[in-house]
Amino acid sequence: MEKLTRQQIEDHIAVMGSINLVEQDLQGLDLSGLFMGRANLSGANLRGANLSRAVLVDAFLIDTDLTQANLAEADLTDAELSGTANLSGADLRKAKLEGAKLTDANLRGANLSGANLTKADLTAANLSQANLTGVDLLGAADLSRATLNEANLSEANLKDVKLRNTNLSGVNLRKANLDGADMRAVILRGADLSEATLRRANLSKADMSEVNLNGTDLTDATLREAGLHQATYNRRTIWPKGLIPTITGAISKESVSGQQE
Repeated sequence: MEKLTRQQIEDHIAVMGSINLVEQDLQGLDLSGLFMGRANLSGANLRGANLSRAVLVDAFLIDTDLTQANLAEADLTDAELSGTANLSGADLRKAKLEGAKLTDANLRGANLSGANLTKADLTAANLSQANLTGVDLLGAADLSRATLNEANLSEANLKDVKLRNTNLSGVNLRKANLDGADMRAVILRGADLSEATLRRANLSKADMSEVNLNGTDLTDATLREAGLHQATYNRRTIWPKGLIPTITGAISKESVSGQQE
């Protein structure tokens, strides 16, 4: 089958209002700024394609290959990207992914800085080494069982997010907002939570060994059976009322002079 051009796709959408591109080879194609709402791109090859600022609202991208694709500022609101959708290394800076379904999607090494993931479903998604700086995950987005090891979530808005049983080892969560987050049984080994806010967060049975808690606000957080072995803290760390940090295995990083080491 002859590879479709951008003009052919545009002309078809102009007539039909949408388009079915299931399993089409669209590798490297420039589709930037194109309106493709409700398009079916399931199983299509879009490796390295330019979809920046494209409108893909309610689009079907199940099992689609978007490796290294440019989706910067694309509108993927309520898009279906579950299954084995491959977005590894994709550029999703400032993309709109509100309500998008990304269950089991591969987002390894993707750049999601500034993206809106409000109410997105990222259950069991692979976000290892992804850049999630400043992302908005409001509305109890679901990241349960997702893999986020070594991801950058600094200053991310993760209020009320679901992170139960998620791997967050080595993650950068510096200054992140995790108020009310469900983090039961989460793995945070070696993560940076310095100056993060975790008011009312549920960290029951969480592995918080070697976590940086300098300046972290844990007011009213639930830490029942959480492991804090060699977690570091300082005088600006706010612990839940009644908790005695010196007997948890956590280590104070205050020097004799009262300054942080």
